Formats: sequence, C-alpha cells, structure tokens
Amino acid sequence: MRLTLQAVVFGALLAALLTWLLINGNGGMEAAYVATQRTVDALALAESRMQHDVLRARTGLLRNYDPIVRHLREMQKAVADLKANNAGDADVHAVAQAVDREAQMVERFKTGNALVQNSIAYFDSLSDRLSETDIAPGLARAVAALQIRVSELARDSAPKRLAEIRTRLDTLHAADGAADRTADVDAIVLHGRQLLELLPQVDAVTRSLPSSSSEEARQTLLEAQRAIRDQRQVRADGFRLALYAVALALLALVVRVGMLMRAGTRILRRTVDFQIVVAQAANWFLASQPEETSARIVDVLAMVGEGLDTDHCYVLMLDGTNAVHLWNRPGLAPPRGWPVAQQALIHDIAAAPSDLIFVEVADETGPPALRRTLVEREVVSWACARLRRGERIVGLLCFERSTTGLPPWLRHSRGLIQVVADSFGAALERQHVWEERREIEAALRRAQRLEAIGTFASGVAHNINNVLNVMLGHAEIAGDALPAHSARAAEHIGLLVQAGGRAREIAGQILDFGRRGRPAQCTSAAEAVVFETVAQIRASTTGPATIQLSGTAEGARVGGEPAQLQQVVHNLIRNAVQASEPGAAVDVRLDRVALPRSSTLTHGTLRPGDHVRIRVSDTGRGMDDSTLARIFEPFFTTRPAGTGLGLATAFEFVQEHDGAFDVRSAPNRGSTFAVWLPVIPHARDRAADGGTVMLIGRTRRSVQEDEETLAALGYEPIGYADPDTALAVLRREPGRFDLLLIDHPLPNLSGIAVAQQAARISECPIVLSLSATDSVQPEILAAVPVADVIRRPWRSNTLALTLRRPLISAHAALRPAAVS
Repeated sequence: MRLTLQAVVFGALLAALLTWLLINGNGGMEAAYVATQRTVDALALAESRMQHDVLRARTGLLRNYDPIVRHLREMQKAVADLKANNAGDADVHAVAQAVDREAQMVERFKTGNALVQNSIAYFDSLSDRLSETDIAPGLARAVAALQIRVSELARDSAPKRLAEIRTRLDTLHAADGAADRTADVDAIVLHGRQLLELLPQVDAVTRSLPSSSSEEARQTLLEAQRAIRDQRQVRADGFRLALYAVALALLALVVRVGMLMRAGTRILRRTVDFQIVVAQAANWFLASQPEETSARIVDVLAMVGEGLDTDHCYVLMLDGTNAVHLWNRPGLAPPRGWPVAQQALIHDIAAAPSDLIFVEVADETGPPALRRTLVEREVVSWACARLRRGERIVGLLCFERSTTGLPPWLRHSRGLIQVVADSFGAALERQHVWEERREIEAALRRAQRLEAIGTFASGVAHNINNVLNVMLGHAEIAGDALPAHSARAAEHIGLLVQAGGRAREIAGQILDFGRRGRPAQCTSAAEAVVFETVAQIRASTTGPATIQLSGTAEGARVGGEPAQLQQVVHNLIRNAVQASEPGAAVDVRLDRVALPRSSTLTHGTLRPGDHVRIRVSDTGRGMDDSTLARIFEPFFTTRPAGTGLGLATAFEFVQEHDGAFDVRSAPNRGSTFAVWLPVIPHARDRAADGGTVMLIGRTRRSVQEDEETLAALGYEPIGYADPDTALAVLRREPGRFDLLLIDHPLPNLSGIAVAQQAARISECPIVLSLSATDSVQPEILAAVPVADVIRRPWRSNTLALTLRRPLISAHAALRPAAVS
C-alpha cells in the first residue's frame, strides 16, 4: 500500500512536469517568425511595386498616382502589423522609419513630377503652336529641335543634355522670326527653364528612392527575428529532450507500477490459495473425531506444508507426551538432527517475546540465539508458532527451509501462520476436552454403578438370602432323608446345587458390573465368539428353543476381551429365549457392514467405517415404549428371577468400545437387539501371547528377580547385567526380541545412552525403568525413542499394563490395514 501511494504521488509529479515541458517545449517563434517574414515580404513587394510605379510615373507611362498611393498604404499596413506582432522592437521601429522616409520622398516626387509633367505638356503645346505654317521657318526649326531635346529628357536627363537644352533656350530669342512671336518664345523659355530646374530635383528623388529603401531595415529585422527563433528553438529542443526523458521516466514508473501490481496480484493469489489451505486444514480437524486428532496431525502438516511450499513441517508437543510429528517434502530426508536438534530449540523459542517467530538467515532477522543454531544446521529460513491451550504452551508448530528463503507472498501474510497454529491449538484443545470428558464420564459411570450397588444392596441381599434359605431347606431335607431314601436325597442335593449356582450367578453379575472401568486394550474375533456362544447355549439349554445362526463377519475383529463379548451375546440370546414361547425360533444374524457416513441408532451413534453387526431377533412378547426406555438401566428387569444387570453390563461394554445398540420391539411382535461394534484392523492380539523381553539391569541378582516377575506375567525374559553383552546379542539377532526393558541409571553408565544405542540397532519398543528417586528432564527423555517409563518398585498390574501398551502399538504398526 505504501509503495502504491508513493508511485501515485511520483506519477502525479511526473505528469505535471510532463505538461510543463510540453507547454514550454513548443518553440513559439516559428509561427511568429513566419508571420513576420510574410509581413516583411508583403512590405518588400509593396515597396518594389511602389518604386516601379514611381519610375513609370517619371517616364510618363503612369498618368495616375493611385497605384503608388495604394502601395504606400500596403507598406504602412505591413508596418502596423509588424508593430502589432513585435511591440517595442527596435528593428521594427527602424523599418517604420525607413517606410516613413520613403513616403515623404514619394510625396516630394509626386509634387515635383506633377510640375515636370505639366511643364512638359505646356512646353509641347507651345512648341506645337510655334510649329504652325505661318511661323517663320527659322523659329519653327529652332522650336522643333528644342521640342525634340525636351522629349528626350524622359529617357536621358544627363547634365550634358540639360546644358544643350539650356543653350538652345538662351539662343531661342535670336532665331529668325522670334521677334514676331516674343510672348510665345518667352513662355517657352520660361517653361523650359522651369523644367530644367525641376527635372534634376525629380530625378534626384527618383534615384535616391531605391537607396532609401527599407530593405536593410527589413533584413536586419528578419535576422534579429531569425536569431530569436533559433535561440528559442534551441531552448525548445532542450525542453523536448527533457520531455522525452520525463516520458521515459513516466514509462519506467508505469512499468514498475505494473510489475508491483503483478507481484501484488501473485501475492494476493498465493495468499488466497493458502487461506483456502488453512480453511481446509481447519475443516479436516473439524471433520475428524477428537480421538483421531493425533493421527490427523501429519495429514494436516502435509496440506499446510504443500501450501507453504516448504521443505519440512513438524510439531513438537510440550504437554507431557513429548510426541513429535514430522512431514517432509517428497524426496527430502528428515531435517538434520531430527528430532533432538529441533527439541534443543525449545528453550530459545520459549524465551522469545512473541508466539510467532520468523528467522531469515540471509537477512539476519530473528532472535540471535535461534539464528546461530539454525545457521549451524544450514537452515535458510525458519518459522515457528506456539500452540496454546489457554495460557499454557502445549506445542510448537515449525516450518523449516534448507533450499530457499521465505516466499515473498508470505512476508505480507505472516498472520496466516498464526491462524494455522490456532487451528492446531483448537484441535488439541478439543482432543484434551474430549479425553477429560471420557475420563469424567467413566468416573461418573463408576460412581453411578457404586451408587446403584449401594441403593440396591438390600434387594440383592434379600434375593441372595432367599436363595440361601432354599439351599438350607433342601439341605435339611436331604439330611433327614439320606439314610432311608437315597434317591430323594440325591434329588434335593441337585436342587441345592442348582440354587447355589443361581446365587453364584447373581453375585458374579454384581461383581462384573461393579468392576467395569477402562476398556481393555485387546481384540476379539467376532465370528468365533458368536459361534462359540451359540454352541454353548445350545448344549446347555434343555428346553425346546431353536437358535438359528446365519451370516459371517468375514474374519473381522472388534475391541474388548472375548469373555466380555461372549457375555454380551449370551445375555442377548438368553433374554430372547426367555421372552419367546417354548419351541419358538431365535434368529442370530452376523454381518459386516460398511457405513459411508455417521449413523444414529436408537442407543448411540456410529462413526463412518466397517462395523460388525450382531443381531438377535425373537417373536416373543415384545416391549412397550416405557419398557424400551429403561431396558439398559441397572437392576431394571421385567422377570421375577432377573437381576437387571445383564443388559446394563452389555450396554456398558458396547459404549466403552465405541459401539451402539439398535433395539426394535413392539408388544406381542417380538424384539430385535442389534449390537454394532467398529472393526479393529487387527490380525491377532500379540499382547495376549506375551513376548520375548530383553532385560538390562544393574546386577545379576536384580536381573534374576526381574526375570521371575516377567515370567509370572507370561513373558519370556532374557536378562543381562552387562550392557555391552546385551547390545552385542541385539546386533546378532535384532528380530529376536519384542521389547527392551532397560534400567536407568546403570553402574558407571547411563541407561538412556544404552537405549539410544539399542534404538539404532533394533526397532522394537523400549521401556525405561527408573527408581522412585530418579528424575530425567522431559527434553532429554523426548530425544530418546522410549515408548514408556515405569518406576520401581514394580507392581504387577502396573508393569503388565506398561509392557502391554507398547507391544500392542508395535504390532498394530505391522498388521494390515484391513482384514477381509
């Protein structure tokens, strides 16, 4: 915006200068000079014609002075034009003076020439009269000769001829017969002498008229005007050159502004494209479930990294998990020192005053400590945004370039990096809230179960007491009848066993419901569990009920322990049998269904994906709406002998494994219970099979004790008190072990250092064992590929769970994406 404003101001100044130069670049003298020259030419032409007419008038060829007067007026008009166009010019004034002199001389010429012409005419008239026949021949000859000489004066007025005429005039009185015509002779002599006197004056004026011409003044005027024109032309040429230079500058400015606008357009286009990427990344997070956030981070990093055209994108978590997520441009190796070198930057990043940090090595921008570290790693440009959860920093989002600098468009749109970081922060916050909610819901369910158990303890105790009374009564009868009637005693003892089993079943259901908590990290083969459960019910059912089994799960596995899943299926089938008429069929259907989108059932919502559906249908009594609304409440039952815990336990199991119930029922039309469970892409649950564990301990005795503990948990332990020996065995057989359990610290050695060496040899998970007083800084622990940490003294349950998690994760990474 600032550059655009500067360009507009500079362009306006150049345009004003261009206008000024254009105005001054016009010489302005060319037209004036041409007009002056035309006026001078008109003056010269009029002057030439005037002189020509004067000569004609002198020779008597022009009888009228009107042409001369007209030419004088033309000359005076030309002078007036010159004065109007060149006011105050001395050269014009000189021309005007020359014209005035000519006018005065013409006036004298007109006066003198008129007298001369009159004298000649009168002289000719007298001469003609004295040439008549009655005139004396001598006088006639003398007058005729004089008349001839006078007539020649028009052509030649030389002094010699004038002298000859004067002589003839002087001798005219002496001519024969002159005395008789004295008056006429005197008149001829008078006019002849007057002619001789005027004619030289007229000739002098006629001869001086050309020399008194305004030609010199006119030439001087034209020369002066030409000099002024040339001077102004040179100045105009300078202005034109400057005009050309300014035009080039204006053109350069237009080109520059065009380039800036084009660059601005590209920046705007790239910014808009990246805004679309940011929106897609946010939508990607929003479209995923909270528990999928960690798995989605790398996908979103790929979207943002490609949008930024960067080399590496990574997230460093600081929320205690120390997780790292990395995306590299295809074809590029991970950044140098990953992830230890990147985690070493955490202290300097935390010390920065802003949540958004940019480092440009070439421009020497950014915190000096970070810049020095990045220069050592040959990083060209680097950007980082802190991920916050409220006021707490829970992670870092970093972008790293080793080949090119920060793109120009991003320099103007750095705030978009913060928008991306806010999207990551919001997704992590959403995941954190979801996890807290799950924990709260689990705690609430446990509390509700405990409350329900406390509320209905008296009723359960009453039921158990009734059963025990039956058992005691039958036991007394059996005791009395045993000696005399052994068959009757056997019958009562059988009833006693049956009642005891019933009491044990009630107590088992109560205990199962009360113990339920966090779901177990294992899977079950749905088809095998259903087939086995149906077979057991068929074998144990003495009534005429018919159980029809159909469909297949195509080898799919679902979450949860097989015993728990079997209990769910068993409760559904048993309820269907008990709700049906004797001999009525119960239909059990097993299917694998792919849901393209989320689906809401009567009791729960399913996410898109593959699911196993276990559907149990009967044609029994059915249920009304009020009963349907309470079927999964603990201790709610419609059967006198029921406990109300079967469906409640099944519902808890299905909920804990992200499944749902779909229940359809109507009075006297039977019921259909459909259990939907998401398919787990497992080939088999290796955690249940134990595994081979390499144990590296402090002393041989402690290693033997730890081997006994691991063996009791179902693992095959192989212990070493010498880390070098253990690492040598690991090099020879890197695939032999499923997990490494390493003590820290070891004698004269760091268990973390051993873990780093082992990680370079084998890819199996590593668990670090610390004493109760040992502490390891999180950034150091995050730099080591440790799957989990356990503290001594070990507890069997804690140790089993700690070893179970990395084994499940390791085998999950090796199993196929789907089982068909």
